[in-house]
Amino acid sequence: MLLHSELPLAIVLAGWALLLPFAALALAAVRRQFLLAEVQQHLWLAGALLMAWLWSAQIGAAGGPRFAMLGVALYALLFGRARAILGLLLALALHTAAFGGSWADFGVNGLLIAVGPVWLATGLQRQLARWLPKNLFIFMIGNGMFVVLVVTAATSLALLAAGWAAAPGAVPDFESLIVYALLLAWGEALASGMIFTALVVYVPQAVLTYRQDVYLPPHQAMR
Repeated sequence: MLLHSELPLAIVLAGWALLLPFAALALAAVRRQFLLAEVQQHLWLAGALLMAWLWSAQIGAAGGPRFAMLGVALYALLFGRARAILGLLLALALHTAAFGGSWADFGVNGLLIAVGPVWLATGLQRQLARWLPKNLFIFMIGNGMFVVLVVTAATSLALLAAGWAAAPGAVPDFESLIVYALLLAWGEALASGMIFTALVVYVPQAVLTYRQDVYLPPHQAMR
């Protein structure tokens, strides 16, 4: 799934050069107020740890590309752009250290698994908020399923394409793998939609992108 092969030095340097400004901007955005509530802090850290493990629980044909649940779209929907980028980079660092990943490829992997998915997820979330009615059901289903499906599919295809570009001969039957990645994205969207809905309903303070005053305003008093 993630790139662990030896990439050309120019690509390695370009990956780091592109990743560092995004990480710096994320740090600057949250330098004064990171996470207020304890439940947000616990969920942010637990999510990073969970994804570091999830990315190691891979499936796939022997000798071919491996697939795993990503969790990146749901994480972005919960914590917003800056906090999600930092959390996903933490997860990537933990995964790289614990499972023998490539630190040289960290820049490229960070762009593929953190920066790209987070910007796409938060961008789609803002478009839904802009163009669709401010309805709680639309917020939960539109974000928890539609956004997750699009982001997970796009991220999986980007990782697959990057793996093919790094080692073309190691990816046989590329078209079938695309179909497989899309099927897994649909399954992740269903699971993420249920988790996202449960958090919005039962622990709304854990979802930083949710505003109760917008999506569930108090009823006007009857006269």
